[in-house]
Amino acid sequence: MDITNLTEFASLWRVMLLAPLLLGGLFVLTRIAYNIFLHPLRHHPGPKLWAATRLPWCWNQYRGRLNHRLVQLHAEYGSTLRVAPDEISYNSETAWRTIYGHRAIEMKKDPIFSLVTPTGVPNIMTADRMTHSRHRRLLSHAFSEKALREQEGELVKYCAKLLAQLEVEAAKGPVDLAEWYHLTTFDLIGSLAFGEDFSCVDTGKAHPFVASIKSVSRELIMSQMSKYYGINALRNWFLKGSTTSRVANAHRAREMVESRIARGPTSSRRDFWHYVLAADDTKSGDKDRSLSLDEMVVNAFSIAIAGSDGTATALTATTFLLLTHQHVYQQLRDSIRTAFELEEDIISTALAGDRIPLLDAVINEAMRLYPPVAVTLPRVIPPWGATIDGLFVPAGTTVGANHLSTYYSPANFHRADEFVPERWLEDEQQTSDVRASFQPFSTGPRSCLGKNLAKAEMRLILARILWRFDLELESECVDWIKGQRIYGFWVKPPLMCKLSARPVGSEA
Repeated sequence: MDITNLTEFASLWRVMLLAPLLLGGLFVLTRIAYNIFLHPLRHHPGPKLWAATRLPWCWNQYRGRLNHRLVQLHAEYGSTLRVAPDEISYNSETAWRTIYGHRAIEMKKDPIFSLVTPTGVPNIMTADRMTHSRHRRLLSHAFSEKALREQEGELVKYCAKLLAQLEVEAAKGPVDLAEWYHLTTFDLIGSLAFGEDFSCVDTGKAHPFVASIKSVSRELIMSQMSKYYGINALRNWFLKGSTTSRVANAHRAREMVESRIARGPTSSRRDFWHYVLAADDTKSGDKDRSLSLDEMVVNAFSIAIAGSDGTATALTATTFLLLTHQHVYQQLRDSIRTAFELEEDIISTALAGDRIPLLDAVINEAMRLYPPVAVTLPRVIPPWGATIDGLFVPAGTTVGANHLSTYYSPANFHRADEFVPERWLEDEQQTSDVRASFQPFSTGPRSCLGKNLAKAEMRLILARILWRFDLELESECVDWIKGQRIYGFWVKPPLMCKLSARPVGSEA
């Protein structure tokens, strides 16, 4: 082969190598141009780069800053925001009602934002409408007002354990309340969900289930991004540890649930399964009136994770915001100490209603500024499309209202970025705030079943801590809330506080 043939051969190979790259580049450019100029969502406001490609969304999600960025973009573009070629974000009260409210045919959850459960069956959070209704109907017995009254003893027991440990730890120096809240809420929800005591508060150490919360969250985020670019098969390789941990925890959860089911409804211990098993009608053969073992396992697992982290997050944020707003802290502390002569009188039922209205106002305001669920809960537009906030959205589009963006919007709340608990004490008819936009437990048929239990936990724990201790935030934590990342859950640093026993004979 002479030199001419070698040159021609090399040129041919260059063309063969470059052609796919050029065609691929042309396809990408064509797709970008279509997304910006011809896509059915082209009239929805938002930055052109985000409309062109999913990459900015993924990059911000990977950095844990997506929800913070959405707050900024909504402030710039308004309540309707195109955040990807096929996704719209909203932060208005009307969008909340349209997307999540009661409808003849619901907007389905976007499957790309879900993980396959360890048992392969859906839990109450991932199930389709009919399955969700069956799960909710049976599980609702465990979250009724009657059940909450009967679970009061469990709430008081774990709160007392927390207070005892805090007294011991406070004598040694500053205490990380973020960690102790998490240990307590997991012990309580774990006891109610599995019928076992995990002894996190007793040992001062997190159970592996607690650690799995972070791994599940990280796995979900990576799963979302990999599905968009067809590389989901690589996910298990990169996240082998997370997946293995989740499966191991699921096996342990199954053993505990099986053990609990074997005991059946019990009069001595009113955990979740007491009520579910009492209402379950498996013997009739009617699947609509029962839960399978696999369904009980995945629900116990998901309830334990969501219930423990959400309540602990709200308690941590409330404590931080109180201690950085001393006038509110002192007012609430004094109100609690005046209302209750004895600490033993402070039980969750005594705190419900209007007994100490400032307590609920403070908790609500903390959840507004630092919502336990800060992310968007995505839904898919049905085949016939939908109109949201005056703009038609075509079938298949992903839509959702973002908690953080909604609560920081000046259109929904005056002084939106400030801690103003008194906003919740004002007459609703006289305030400019759009309170219906505040949905920390979501809204509609898929709203959180454990809302009343979570509120009871928060009231009880916070009230008893403020009754028993004087609190002071360590200087290293004055900017605790700044720069935090969100990977499904908030990545919370320690909240170090100095706890001093309340002076003897002091009412305030």
